Amino acid sequence: MRTFIAVEVPDTIKDRIAELENRLKGTGTDVKWVEPGNIHITLKFLGNVETHQPATIRDGLCEALDPICPFALALGRVGAFPDLNRPRVFWVSVGEGRDELTAMQHRIETELHARGFVREERPFSPHLTIGRVRSPRGLAKLTELVRSTEFETEPFPVMRVAVVKSDLKPDGPVYTVIDHVELD
Repeated sequence: MRTFIAVEVPDTIKDRIAELENRLKGTGTDVKWVEPGNIHITLKFLGNVETHQPATIRDGLCEALDPICPFALALGRVGAFPDLNRPRVFWVSVGEGRDELTAMQHRIETELHARGFVREERPFSPHLTIGRVRSPRGLAKLTELVRSTEFETEPFPVMRVAVVKSDLKPDGPVYTVIDHVELD
């Protein structure tokens, strides 16, 4: 089963991102926008895991998260990977709580690597993916709009992380939370 670990985003934040996406869609750019219901912050992509591995994942998460207390996150700035001159993925960044989130992700990465999962080589960049470029049609107009877009949210609490199963369908992925690990 294709699996990842994530911080879930409250519906109020998903609504704000849906408004942002609707503004950006107005450019007519050929971008596959992420469905608001699928918005999350990926902490670690695990790929295909065997049916017995969720217990190992949970053990690693419990160990990684044991010393971590709940904290607040706020979102800000809209941007693109690799950058706005050559966008492939559009994102919303994490502002407040960025250091706490990065430290938590590092602990998760370390504990799961110790349990046999492949370590991510790229540095962690806290963000929420909101769209993926399909073709260059209209990109100049979209990047101009992104450069001038102000976006930030009120802080929201991070109280737990989710283990999520991803089923790839022709209409897009379907995400199902299979476990939660609470922060103390």
